[in-house]
Amino acid sequence: MTMHRATRKGIILVSIANGLLLFGYGLSLPFFTIYLIHQRHLSPAVAGLVIALAGLSRCVSSAISGELADVFGRKPVMQWGLFSQIMAMFALALCIEFQAQAAWVLTCYFFTTFLGAFFRPAANAWVTDHTTPKQRVEAFGVIRIGLNLGWALGPAVGGFLVRYSYSLAFYLTAILYATTILYLGRLISDRKRRSVARKASFVSTLLSLKDTRLAKICLYVVMITAVNSQLVVGLSIHCKQYLQMPEYFVGWFFTINGAVAVLLQTAASRIMSRMRLTTAMWWGCALYALGFGSVGFFDTFALIALGVFLAGVGELLVNPGEQTLVSNIASRETRGRYLGMLMVFYNFGSAVGFLGAGLLGDYVAPLYLPGPWLIVGAVALLAGAGFWALRRELTPEEDGKQTAPELIKKDKIILG
Repeated sequence: MTMHRATRKGIILVSIANGLLLFGYGLSLPFFTIYLIHQRHLSPAVAGLVIALAGLSRCVSSAISGELADVFGRKPVMQWGLFSQIMAMFALALCIEFQAQAAWVLTCYFFTTFLGAFFRPAANAWVTDHTTPKQRVEAFGVIRIGLNLGWALGPAVGGFLVRYSYSLAFYLTAILYATTILYLGRLISDRKRRSVARKASFVSTLLSLKDTRLAKICLYVVMITAVNSQLVVGLSIHCKQYLQMPEYFVGWFFTINGAVAVLLQTAASRIMSRMRLTTAMWWGCALYALGFGSVGFFDTFALIALGVFLAGVGELLVNPGEQTLVSNIASRETRGRYLGMLMVFYNFGSAVGFLGAGLLGDYVAPLYLPGPWLIVGAVALLAGAGFWALRRELTPEEDGKQTAPELIKKDKIILG
């Protein structure tokens, strides 16, 4: 089903906001691992642990964001989360510029990471409010284009910036976040108003996992997100620590990953609309396994770029599918809560992946360089098998097979 013009315009506006945020993120934060290892002289395992612990904090803030978005509305949560993150980002840039003690740098990084998770659950709930079940693959595909356009540009610029100044990259990130707040305030309207009857209940947020389908989706998301996070930490360690590639090579790998989505996401969304979501996600996980599983055997820019490309195509199929599945099984009253829980486990998976990348880089790679990447590929295949098996517990409509009139009526969505 094609989206109404006004609906599509709103989705594009949110996609642009996501793109601005990820462009800012890409300028600085993907290089924080390299900063810790080569400027602060931490080992890869310790650096991975730092990134993992900060990632775990996003699990808490994602749950808080989703619940607050259901109670107070989507737009206020997006704006206040961004404002708080800007303050933390400026503080982190100052700590880096003036070479503050490592404890201060890590504390500011922790708050930056924690506050950075408030935006996405609220934004995804906004998208779900404005679309029907059949439109959500296309809508989340548009969001992915914005995200990956920012991801394609940010690290390419950041890779050159950090050669001269890490602090400048973090200052520019804060400025871009501030620009996004102004943009959202002027152009985005909120269909979800503050709820008078419902109060925020974080216990109920956790109890949402009693929905076994949500719990299984979250488990498989942990696995495939741990795989995806190798792009940031695992690839940085592999290329810098073992292949002695310069930082801007790493930045270009990030850019290739983002460019794949910008160029191919629309085509991928069309392909997904013709099959079950779980089928598409199985193929996506298989491409992850092929792409990342082969990286350890390569030592040239071109061949590693090929592996990153294949993994990027896998991401095109998996990420919109995750969000669409969770949106489809949630009721209108629990969309923020369910999408918040999805982001909890998405961030938990990232933390597991960051920690695993550090440990694999320290203890497995010295013994057998392809070893970490073969393990990563195996995890991707296990996640794909899980998504495939989940199809037995979903209706065809929930699995993206066709539009069910009764579901559209239930959602009571008025387009335009």
